[in-house]
Amino acid sequence: MAALQRAVVNFARQRHVTVSPPSHGGDPANIGIPADSMSALRISPVFCALAAAAALLCSAPARADSAPVFVQSFTLVELTDMALSNNPQTRLAWAAIRESQAGVELARAGYWPQISASYTVQRSRSVNFSGQANSAQTRYQPGISLSYLLWDFGSRSGSLDAAKYTLAAARLSNSQTLQDVILQVEQDYYQVLGLQALAQADAVSVEDAETSLDAARQNQKAGLATIGDVYQAEAALAGAQLALQQTQGALAVAHGTLAVAVGLPADTRLALAPWNQQVTAAMPKQTVQALLHEAQQARPEILASKAREQQAIANLEATRGRGLPSLALNASAGRTRTVSGGGSASTSNYNAGLTLSIPLFAGFGDQAANRQAQAAIDISRATTAELLQQVELEVWQAYQNLHTAAVTLTTTNVQLKSAQQAAEVSSARYHSGLDTILNLLTAQATLANARVQQVQARLNWFTALTALGHAVGGLNAPSEEAGLP
Repeated sequence: MAALQRAVVNFARQRHVTVSPPSHGGDPANIGIPADSMSALRISPVFCALAAAAALLCSAPARADSAPVFVQSFTLVELTDMALSNNPQTRLAWAAIRESQAGVELARAGYWPQISASYTVQRSRSVNFSGQANSAQTRYQPGISLSYLLWDFGSRSGSLDAAKYTLAAARLSNSQTLQDVILQVEQDYYQVLGLQALAQADAVSVEDAETSLDAARQNQKAGLATIGDVYQAEAALAGAQLALQQTQGALAVAHGTLAVAVGLPADTRLALAPWNQQVTAAMPKQTVQALLHEAQQARPEILASKAREQQAIANLEATRGRGLPSLALNASAGRTRTVSGGGSASTSNYNAGLTLSIPLFAGFGDQAANRQAQAAIDISRATTAELLQQVELEVWQAYQNLHTAAVTLTTTNVQLKSAQQAAEVSSARYHSGLDTILNLLTAQATLANARVQQVQARLNWFTALTALGHAVGGLNAPSEEAGLP
């Protein structure tokens, strides 16, 4: 195989053709073959055979290692839909639901009779006192038996109720998982958009620093500035470039985080719809107290925790029932056919009875099981109380963050406008020789910071809005009518 691949590569180099596995369909442009080389390929059957063999050898690993390529720009709605289909967390949650459904069916099996069939074949030969063997006997015994638990003290009903509450908790946990995935995608989406806007702002700051450096050099040549002005402008340019490089690195990390949240490989590049420039900050109509109450009633993980409380109570009922009497019906029917000495005889037997089982002593295991079940109830109740406090804190923090973001949106707009005007005035004065390089660089640094603050304010608004929806428990998949980018 290696020799065949080397032959293909050498032949391709002679033809000036780049050979790569066909991972994007049958279009020659998608497998790395230039259009002007197609005529040579059409008249070379040997090359076609070698290329086909190399493709068979290399195509499977290449598809496994290469990330998908998308050419269209994705909206938040499309990314959320993709995440709900691809993210492993959603598949895990659905698998937990199916497991709980099977648990309910398993608990219901206790209400059905247990029926079993048997078939026995036995061959025997006896020896008398004189040492002579008697004739062999062969017995054929088909039979059927039934066991049916008629009555107990809540053991079956408790197990069935516990299984039902487990299923309810799994479904509610699935809803919470979906909301967690939506929140993660939305936050990563806005993080990428924010860093893209920040990279654009840093690029503008680099251009401003380059302009200031050119002005400092011109003034230095004209005798209006010293070489120190040039050095300060060069340092300012290096600082602006450093900020841009750091932002680009953070943006690459954010792209990978978003791709993984969507359920794709980390090296998948996803183009996003443009940033929404017009942001209208509007606080929710409900008060924070109303939002806190709504979260207690609507948050899926709180409801799931309450379902686990009921599951623990049902488990206690089932545990207590195992230590109390039970009544069962047992019945069997069979037929025995004996073959001996050339003759045969058949008999039939039937029996039915009621069995009352009264547990008397089990090594104090029943009492220990009851205490264990009661402790599980206390743990579940304490867990719910702790979760309620945590959710209240999340709602409070998200509401205050949203209020802060709404206020800072207006402030950053004013800050950016004033910083732009100050930078323009300082730049004009420096070009005229009426101002120092220090004042110019200070004005540009203030302008760069204002751009960053505006981008951060927009990012804080969108992330706080999604965090509040998640904290309240009403975060659903976004729609196109929501007005979001």
